[in-house]
Amino acid sequence: MLIRDGVIEAVGPARSVTPPPGTPEIDLDDVILIPGLIDAHCHLEWALTSGVAPAAPFAQWLGAFVGQSQQFDMPHRERATRWGALMAQVNGTTTMMDVGPTGAGSAALTDSGMRGTVYLEIFGRERGRDALERAIHHAEAVAQLRDSAGPGVQIGVSPHAPYTVGPDLWTALLEHPDLGAAPFTTHLAESPDEVRLLDEGDGPLGAMFKRLGRVPGQWPGGAKGPVGRLAAHDVLRPGLIAAHCVQVNEMDAMTLAALDVRVAHCPESNARLHCGDAPVAMLHEVGVPVGLGTDSPASAGAYDLRAEARAAGEAAARRGAPISAVDMLALATTGSARVIGREHDLGAIAPGMRADLVAVRPFDVSMAQFDTAAAVLDQRSRVTWVMIDGQVLIEGGYHARMDAEGVIADARQARAQMGLD
Repeated sequence: MLIRDGVIEAVGPARSVTPPPGTPEIDLDDVILIPGLIDAHCHLEWALTSGVAPAAPFAQWLGAFVGQSQQFDMPHRERATRWGALMAQVNGTTTMMDVGPTGAGSAALTDSGMRGTVYLEIFGRERGRDALERAIHHAEAVAQLRDSAGPGVQIGVSPHAPYTVGPDLWTALLEHPDLGAAPFTTHLAESPDEVRLLDEGDGPLGAMFKRLGRVPGQWPGGAKGPVGRLAAHDVLRPGLIAAHCVQVNEMDAMTLAALDVRVAHCPESNARLHCGDAPVAMLHEVGVPVGLGTDSPASAGAYDLRAEARAAGEAAARRGAPISAVDMLALATTGSARVIGREHDLGAIAPGMRADLVAVRPFDVSMAQFDTAAAVLDQRSRVTWVMIDGQVLIEGGYHARMDAEGVIADARQARAQMGLD
C-alpha cells in the first residue's frame, strides 16, 4: 500500500506498488489490516459512568442515571472524554460521533488526533419566542466550540430526544441560520417507554417526568410512534443521524428512507436497557443507511466497536435474520461511513480513501485464513497499531499524541472521587 499526504494512493502486492525513492516503509508483520472503525453514536462525557445506573428497563435506568449525573462537573467530564477517546482508539476506532451537553468531547478528539463530530446536546420544551431565544443561545455555544475544535473535528447539534425537546425548539434549531446547516443527531424510537409516552402521555417514562417535576415533549398529530409524529412536524431532515430506532415498523422505515435519515445501531445498550432489537434487516431492505454506535459505559461497553459488532450479530440472530462476520464488521466501517456521509473517503481500504487504518493481530491464524472478518472480531484478537490520516498514533502500546498513563490515572481518580471504585 502506498500512502501520500494522508491519502491511500495505491493498494496491491508489493511488486505492483512502486513507491518514490526515499519513501519510508512500515512492516506490520502478521496482522490483518482493516479500515479505521467509525463510531456513529457515542457519549464521551459519560465514559466514567459504568455502574452509575443498573441495567434495567429504559425509564427506570434513565431515572437513576439522571439523578446520578448531576454530580459530574466539568473537570470530571474533561477527564472522562479523554479516557473515552483513548479507549476507543485503543480498540481500533478512528472516527467518533460524540453527543454531549457540554461539548467536552471536542478537546478530547482534537488532542487524541481522532476525527469526528461533536454534537452539542440540548433539552427543552420552550415555545414561540422563548424557543427562538434558546436556539440563539445554543448557536453561540456551538460557535465557541467550533473556534476551539481541531481541523478533524466538526461541531453539530443534538436535540436529545422527542420526549425531552418539544417541536417549537426543535424547529427553531433547524431554522436558525447558523445551526440549520450543521450536522444533526438525536435519540429516536429507542424504547417502548418512549412510544407510550408520546402516544398515550403516560407509562413508566411519563411517571419519571412527573416524579422529577418536569413536562415531557409533546408531538400532536401524525401517525402514532416517534417517527410518524416527528415527520408530521417536518423535523426529520436529510442527513439526520437517528440513534437506536428500535421501535420502528415498516412504514416508519420507509419514512426514514424517504427523508434520508440514517440510523446508528447500538445493540449492547438496546439489550441492556430492555429496549428490544432494532429491525436492521428491514431498515436495510428499504434503503436506510445503518451504522454502529457504542453509546457509553453508562448503558453498554467501553467504546469497543468490535464487541458492538458481535452484539449486532447476536441481535440479528434473535430477530431471526442472522448475519455473517463480514456484515457485522461492515456495520462499523462502510455502514457507519454512509451514516455520517463520508463513504467517499472513509470506511474502506482503496485508492483515494483517507489513510485511517488499524492492524489487528489475529488470535487464531488458521481462522484468519478462511474467515478474516471473524478473526478480526474474535475477542481474543488484539489491535496493535492505529493510523489516522497517514499518521501513526498507536504502535507497540505507545500513543504518539496522548499521555496514556496520565489519562488513565486521571480517570481512576475521578471515579474514586465519585465513590465508583
